[in-house]
Amino acid sequence: MGTTDARAGDETRPAARPGRGRRTGFLAAAIVAVLALVGGLVSGVLMITGNMPGDSMDTAWETPADPAAAGYGNGSWPAGDILVRSRFDAVTGYDMRTGKQQWEYVPPGRSEICSTSTPDASVLLLVHGENVTAARAEGCADITALDLKTGKELWSGSRKASAKATAGGPASGMVAAGGGLAVVVDTWTDGLGEAVADGRKAIRAVDLRTGERRWTATLPKDCLPFSVGAAKRRVVAILSCGKENRTELTAAALDPTTGALLHNEPLDARRPVAPSSSSPVQTSLLSVDPLVVSVRPAYEPGPGTDAFFSFGADGRRQSRIESSGEHGKIVADKPSKVAVDGDRLYAVAELGKSSTSSRVVAIDLRTGRLAWQANSGRGDTVALTVHDGKVTALHQDRGSFAERLYVLDGATGEELDDRTFPVDIDRNDGWLAGLFDRDGLLIVSRYDTDGPGRPFAAYERW
Repeated sequence: MGTTDARAGDETRPAARPGRGRRTGFLAAAIVAVLALVGGLVSGVLMITGNMPGDSMDTAWETPADPAAAGYGNGSWPAGDILVRSRFDAVTGYDMRTGKQQWEYVPPGRSEICSTSTPDASVLLLVHGENVTAARAEGCADITALDLKTGKELWSGSRKASAKATAGGPASGMVAAGGGLAVVVDTWTDGLGEAVADGRKAIRAVDLRTGERRWTATLPKDCLPFSVGAAKRRVVAILSCGKENRTELTAAALDPTTGALLHNEPLDARRPVAPSSSSPVQTSLLSVDPLVVSVRPAYEPGPGTDAFFSFGADGRRQSRIESSGEHGKIVADKPSKVAVDGDRLYAVAELGKSSTSSRVVAIDLRTGRLAWQANSGRGDTVALTVHDGKVTALHQDRGSFAERLYVLDGATGEELDDRTFPVDIDRNDGWLAGLFDRDGLLIVSRYDTDGPGRPFAAYERW
């Protein structure tokens, strides 16, 4: 039998050198350590600069910059697949996925846009006219209904007033769109603040898409409308009721089918809220359904009512929410810092006397009590939006000034997402006017009275 020598296969192998295995192991370990260190440094830099995959936001698109704008007629909204921006001189529609301009509507002649409604069913109402300035708006007499899908005019009309009437500065709340209706405030006041024409017949409604007349409301005696709002289930009006220096603000609910007065409740049963006095106030409809009215001093800082008033589905008062309280000081004069969704008021609240330290708070509209507050680190929450039960907030860290995106559960305030931006969102080239979280895109709207500013910029998660 043949035999095999086990050493025969070893004759071609070089002899192992003492210590070679250990040195190879040390070298491999060192390489791994260096790679780990480099990877950690790279990850840290990516996180700091907002470029860490899974933790960052990236710019998807930006619209071209605009020239300077007037301080009135400004607004921005998502309407289906279109982003809409209104200025004093035009209304423009952009594709939400690409940012490309789809259409532009310019009011006729030298007419300027004084104010707008909030869109409903892809229809926007414009109040416009000539001889318009921030202090005087005697020309704000024309109304146009605009189809936001095409940028085409649906119908046009006028607000009725005497030739002697002056309207003061361009004001919001003169028209409202909702529930298939366009609701119009006709009455203006003269230089002494007295109503021109019949103040009790000052609110009328027409079909939103055709302009066909529906009804004219009859208001209580000694009541004049401040502003109107409309939704599917209700039409509301903020009224000034009373005579001379004994007037107060009330919230009236109107039947959307007939215009009949259903309720007219003082904003506050114990402490009447006066529309004008030694402490003048500004009033706005923050939400129509549910009805939430914001009242704040006309001049900051200054005395006067500074609170939110909430009403139930039956038109009755629910709560008075002071802007200042255990939650901090709610920033009520910026539309990008307050929102209503369901039975909650969501807002940015400043902490202490500092305007550079703030947080997101949620307040129950029925009770007026704080539901939760979210402290997202040291710094300032610059904007928020509520969509699909989630609160999306932009926060600027103090010191680094890096901006972060926080997504919070609207019911509990629990943090659901946290991401960093590689760019400065709240740039000096435009005032941050609105924030929208739609179809995976975070869209920032801006306008700038000095110009140039970009109307919209979109960011995507990556």
